[in-house]
Amino acid sequence: MRNWLLALAGIVALAAGGSAEAGPVLQRIAAKGVLNVCTNVENRPFAYLSPNGEAVGFNIDLAEDIRRRLSGELGQPLRRQTIATSGANRVVFLDQGKCDLIITGFSVTPERQRLVDFISPNFYSSGAVLLARRDNPPDSWDGLRGKALCSSHGSTYNHAVAERYGVRILAFAGLTESAQALRDGRCVGQLMDEAVARLRLKDSAQWADFDIVLPPIFEAPWSIAIAHGDPELRALLERYSRQWRSEGVLESLETRYELPHKPVLEVAATPRGGLDEAGVPRVLKQVAGFFARLSQGSGWNFSVFHDGWSARLFFEGVLTTLRLAVLCMVVSCVIGLAGALATRGPRPLRWLVLGYVELLRNTPSLAQLYFLYFGIGSLLLNTGPDAAPWYTDAFFIAAMCISLHYGAFAVEVFRAGFQAVPKATREAALALGYGRWGRLRHVELPLALRASLPALGNNLVQLIKGTSIAYAVAVPEVLYSSQEIWSELNNVVEMMVLVLLTYLALMAVLAAGLARLERRLRLPGVSL
Repeated sequence: MRNWLLALAGIVALAAGGSAEAGPVLQRIAAKGVLNVCTNVENRPFAYLSPNGEAVGFNIDLAEDIRRRLSGELGQPLRRQTIATSGANRVVFLDQGKCDLIITGFSVTPERQRLVDFISPNFYSSGAVLLARRDNPPDSWDGLRGKALCSSHGSTYNHAVAERYGVRILAFAGLTESAQALRDGRCVGQLMDEAVARLRLKDSAQWADFDIVLPPIFEAPWSIAIAHGDPELRALLERYSRQWRSEGVLESLETRYELPHKPVLEVAATPRGGLDEAGVPRVLKQVAGFFARLSQGSGWNFSVFHDGWSARLFFEGVLTTLRLAVLCMVVSCVIGLAGALATRGPRPLRWLVLGYVELLRNTPSLAQLYFLYFGIGSLLLNTGPDAAPWYTDAFFIAAMCISLHYGAFAVEVFRAGFQAVPKATREAALALGYGRWGRLRHVELPLALRASLPALGNNLVQLIKGTSIAYAVAVPEVLYSSQEIWSELNNVVEMMVLVLLTYLALMAVLAAGLARLERRLRLPGVSL
């Protein structure tokens, strides 16, 4: 009751002041007494975590200024809560009401103006630059065709640079992982905002061998973003934004954080990216029109079925997932069978296998993947221009990690299968004159495989789902591809539905195949 009374008092004070009416977001802010601000806290100097874990930076100072001004408007003290987001989830959080506004390096583009309302004028602007080693810089952006660039998920530049210059984008979860991949030599350069790149070069001695090697491209304004449908909040924030310009607030912050001064910048009239209906695969031509009309009429944007870029990216991701899953299933089964046989061997070998099983089963697969890719791989990496050892191939490292992880479970599955073979059966084989290997090949192994099939099938189902961790090292499987699509088009719900249906279809095919195999191998009158 107290909160609602404070909210009512704030709304009355706001209306009495004549500054703006209280829209739905202002009412929510007043009712909770909290201003929720979404930002990326890995984007120094705009927003980053101080040693004590507090969010600080250029954007945080702007958020604090908004909180102070809103407290005066509403006639009540407000708290500010910073919500850490990434490019993949910030618009989703805004639509869900988890945050009231977004203040981050959110470039204004015609595509994004369909998703959110941007506050004008902009508070900053930046373009894409390439951070690379000084000793071997590319000649131009056009000279990068076919080469790999490191980036992060949700970057506004990924699609535009890939489409215009024909590069391969290796999008990692964040700037930290992307930077490590660059230092390891897994790409020719890191695609990032100019301001962030300049500060990195200035602050960190470990970047002494790197520089901005190409001029900025795709200069775009950064603006505060709010959800559609709240003209009252938009009018209020636009007034604050104009006051920041007239009162010198932005210039003061730019000086404080040693940033280049940026004037008001209008959004480019020509869209970057967008739909590519001409590139829709022939097999989807019959349904492309329906899904395009569905998107325009209802907002349900299943872009995979009517946009050529989305279709190519998604179905290439599905094929990569299939390749990864089939390879890992075969290798993990081989590891499991070999490990189970090794547990019947000499004691040192048995201890080695059991140690491997305990280590791999009791540590997360994602931690193992990061250890192999950023740990062991970074130590072994040869940055020579002609070298291509196994630890530079993200697909191979992901396949090895997944195979080893689920192979440890398969060892226990096959070991249990061998133990399920009746002792009397083994003794009968011995009585019939079978030697050790003959008994294993003709008697124990066929029966053990039959006993292992149910548990092995469960392990393979888990393996297929586990292939999704490969996105963390920029393997373009189905989850990685979907995240790139929804970061560009903000069709998160639609893409997640397609991802779930894809995995469900793969599980159904595998389950049906295993069930048929069990029926085919069933022995009449035998429980195995």
